[in-house]
Amino acid sequence: VQFKSVGQQDWKFEVLCELFYIQANVQHEPTERANKNIRGNLRLLNNDSFLRENGVLVFEVIELYDDIEIEEGAESCWKYLLEGFVHISTRCDLVKGLTKNNEFAYKEFIDQLLQCVHKLNSIYAMQLRLVHDSLNSVSIIDFGVFYFSEMIFKIIEEYPDYAFMVRFKLVEMQILPDLITRLTVIYCRDIIEFLNGIFYGKSTWFLAQSVNSGHLFIKMKQRVITEIESYSSDLATNHVALASAMRALAGIVGYFGIKLLDSEVLLLLKVLGQAYTERLVQLSLCLILISADQFLRKQKELSLVFGQVLQSEISEMPLLILVYFQTDAIQQIEDNVRSVLAMQVPIPKLGLFEIQKLFRTLKTSAI
Repeated sequence: VQFKSVGQQDWKFEVLCELFYIQANVQHEPTERANKNIRGNLRLLNNDSFLRENGVLVFEVIELYDDIEIEEGAESCWKYLLEGFVHISTRCDLVKGLTKNNEFAYKEFIDQLLQCVHKLNSIYAMQLRLVHDSLNSVSIIDFGVFYFSEMIFKIIEEYPDYAFMVRFKLVEMQILPDLITRLTVIYCRDIIEFLNGIFYGKSTWFLAQSVNSGHLFIKMKQRVITEIESYSSDLATNHVALASAMRALAGIVGYFGIKLLDSEVLLLLKVLGQAYTERLVQLSLCLILISADQFLRKQKELSLVFGQVLQSEISEMPLLILVYFQTDAIQQIEDNVRSVLAMQVPIPKLGLFEIQKLFRTLKTSAI
C-alpha cells in the first residue's frame, strides 16, 4: 500500500487516506515495519497543531471511516486503528478526543487496547526466546506496551468511574502492572485491600514494575502509614485492620524497596510495643526483619521494644527468633518471616546479621 498526500484543501479526504494507510499497515506488516511506515508517512494525524485547529471535525471523520468500513462489510476497524495510533506522537490526543466525541465507545476502545497489549506481550515473549531477533524489535514492542498504557489512562481520565473495572481486567490478564499501580493510587484508593489480595496470589507479574512506579509506591506507603497511625489509637477495636495494613506495608517495603522515615519507624515500634495479639506481634517483627537497616537507625528504641516483647507471652515468635539467632539459623528466620507474611519477599542478610548482634546484647528474664 502506498500513501500520497492529496493537498491541503482536501484534508478530510487525506485523513481518510491516512486512516486506511494505518489500518493496512497494522493488518499486513510486522510491528517494526508498521511502526516505521506509520511514523514516517503520516502528515495530519501525527500533527498536534492540526488536531487542535480542527478539533471535533477530525474525530467525526474518523467515526465516518469506521462507518464506511462497516458499510463495506468489513469488521469494525477500531482494533487496527487503535493499534496503529500507538506508533504516532498524538496517540493520547486521538484516543481522548474519540472517547469524548463518542461516550458510548470508550469501553470498546479500552477492550481493544487491552487486546493489543496482550498481543504485544505475546510477541515480546516469543522474541525473547528467539536468539536471532534484534534488540530494536523488542524495544519497539516494549515502548508500544507503555504507550498503550498511556492511552488507556487517558480514557480513564475522562471516565474515572470505570477505573475499577479496568483494573480488574488488567489483573485478570496479568498485564500492565504500572498502570494497575497508577489506577490504584489515583482512582481506586483501596491500597491495603488491593495489595493484600495481590500479595496472596502469584504476584511475580505484578512485581515487574518500572522505575516510573517508584513515586506511586511511596504514596502508597504514606497512605498505609496514615491508616496505621489512625488504627493505633484504638488497638482493641482496630487490631484486624491494623494487621492488614502492616502486611500491606511489609509488601511495599520488602518487594519494592521503599524506605521508611525515622518518624515511621518510631510509629511502628510503638505499635509493636502496644500489640497484644499474636498476629500483630508477628507482622511487626517481620517488618523489622525485612527492613532492619532502617529500624537500626533507632537502635535504642528498638532494643527496648525487643526486650519488652521477649518478656511477653503474646507470641512465641520473639523467643524463636532469639534461638535461631543464637544458633546462626538465619535461613530458618527467613523461612519464618515468609511463612508469616505468605510472601516471598527478599530479606537482606546484612540487616539480619546486625539484628542478630542486637539480640545477643539483650538480657531478659524470659531467656
